[in-house]
Amino acid sequence: MRVRVNLTQCQGHARCEDICPEVFSTDAIEGKAVIKVELVPAALVQKVQLAVRNCPEGALRLIKDKESQ
Repeated sequence: MRVRVNLTQCQGHARCEDICPEVFSTDAIEGKAVIKVELVPAALVQKVQLAVRNCPEGALRLIKDKESQ
């Protein structure tokens, strides 16, 4: 799985970083989400899914790789 952020929608609440700092951080200038690890390790999939569900603006999304479908 891969994770993507829509920076136009992101408002910088940083819930994603709070939930899964291994994958998400925030930009120091605008405070918007930054993806540190685009290809989500299997051990972090549940945390990333939780972060995606908790984004108030729906700026995050998961993309399944063809191999994982």
